Amino acid sequence: MDSNLIYAKTPIGDEAVRQSTRVVQRNLRMVLVQVDGKMSVEELSAKIGNPRLVVAALRELEEGGYIAPTLEAASVWEESRKKARQEGRPEVSQPMSQFSVFGPKTGAGLDSKASPSVVSNFSSFGKPILPTRNGVVSGFKPSVAPPPYQPSPEPVVSERAPRRLTRRHWMLGAAGGLCLLLGTALFYPYDRFKPAIEAAATGFVGAPVKVGEVGVAFYPAPHLKLTGLAIGQDGEGRIAEVRVASLFSLLLGSPVHISRIDITGARLLARQLVAMPFFKAESTSRGSVLVDRVHVDQSQVILAEGVAFQDVFGDLVFRPDASLEKATIESADRSLLIEAQPSPLGIALNIEGRAWQPAGTTVSFASLQAKGVLQSDKLLVQNIDTTFLGGILRGNWLLDWSNGLAMAGDASLSRIDARKLATAFAPSLKLEGDLSGMLRLRSSGQDWAGLWRNAEAILNTEITRGTLYGVDLGEAARRHGTAEVRAGATKFDRLRATVSITPSEVTSRDLHMDAGMVSASGQFIAGRDGQVEGGMTVTLQSSVSSTTVPLRIFGILPDLTTVGRK
Repeated sequence: MDSNLIYAKTPIGDEAVRQSTRVVQRNLRMVLVQVDGKMSVEELSAKIGNPRLVVAALRELEEGGYIAPTLEAASVWEESRKKARQEGRPEVSQPMSQFSVFGPKTGAGLDSKASPSVVSNFSSFGKPILPTRNGVVSGFKPSVAPPPYQPSPEPVVSERAPRRLTRRHWMLGAAGGLCLLLGTALFYPYDRFKPAIEAAATGFVGAPVKVGEVGVAFYPAPHLKLTGLAIGQDGEGRIAEVRVASLFSLLLGSPVHISRIDITGARLLARQLVAMPFFKAESTSRGSVLVDRVHVDQSQVILAEGVAFQDVFGDLVFRPDASLEKATIESADRSLLIEAQPSPLGIALNIEGRAWQPAGTTVSFASLQAKGVLQSDKLLVQNIDTTFLGGILRGNWLLDWSNGLAMAGDASLSRIDARKLATAFAPSLKLEGDLSGMLRLRSSGQDWAGLWRNAEAILNTEITRGTLYGVDLGEAARRHGTAEVRAGATKFDRLRATVSITPSEVTSRDLHMDAGMVSASGQFIAGRDGQVEGGMTVTLQSSVSSTTVPLRIFGILPDLTTVGRK
């Protein structure tokens, strides 16, 4: 049914409403009352709130002669009045009782020989209801409500069978067309578009791009699928798969607008990342490709040989003018989050860590805040503020791969747990206390592991309220060095030392220890194998005198031997 049709009541319909007569089906009367010659089928459906009910009711009311389209309403009204006058019956505008609806007629009019009028076509008259004053029955006979409308099966079959056939044919045609479309989309030779796609991708990343294969996929949503991408003159950058949400966006020429790009299995060099146009602070060109969002998964950023951010994911969000609004990179375990922005010096980084453990190390940072700058050949991390081994570490760190691999750093340490520090870097050394001081670090190597293995450091430290296990200086001094004392423990209030760390040994030339009435000073050398050789001068202080005893300390950690030094 045309939703724009406007229906009006016929004389029969008006009479039925005016006399408050009852249509057999209540929903039909509800629709009949709402028909006013002004509202369209669509407006009636919206007002009643049940389009299917409205359409079905309108069809049956029209078939019963109670309503007609507005273009026909006037003629139907006039025709009913004319036929009523010809038959000598009261016009249909006279009061009328209940009326019958829909289906075959159940009775004749007042004059069965007369041509059926509009009223006789749709009304059935029974016994009179009201007598006249003289007992004569009035000629007016109210209509009697027929049984509920039951459509004849023959007309239903003849009318609806073609509809079912048409619908079935339409559905079969649509399915065939869909299959044809899918087949064409899947097997179309998209490789012919490679040059255009490669040109668009090259402009977007600012480096030559070669595409292995071009195709389409429909899961989880239709998208253009690119595989085996190589980036750079020598193809040093690789991307396993790119999914472009706008299916034909890269095939239709420039300018290209893409809502989302998903990248999986990317391997990009740091210098390639820094050289991308959207990471350049001075870049103002919109380019030929406009992208709203890029999602990266299962990827890595290579800083240098053997040094990379592994298995990262992230998002790049762009403004309408193609400039970068926000870029985030996160480690797979979500322990490290990096926000990136263009800057005149490179890519500015805002770094946050949560229980982050750098690769190749045995320590982790409970919480980390830092600023950084990534350049093509170096990474500078500044303003490091982190919870480290129970204390606080603040400092700066530089990683340089311009000529080999090198790093340098400096940091202040506050209230570091000496036991945790020894466990991490010197497991055979048993030491407790709160450690504070300054650390300077330098190293070079061929890879990340070698960088830490070759590290050299100088630590100016002070340990308070501690205990050194494996040596008992007090007992050795009380024996005046005449007998060997093995193992034991030495408690102290404060220990100060400058410790030099190299790949081969750990040394201290100016160690000082205070423990109330006992004090000591000296030096030691410890090899990577735990072998210790050192000398201490211990002073025992009493209320009346003091005794100084020179001692030799030697052995393999954790238990050392102390004896008088000659």
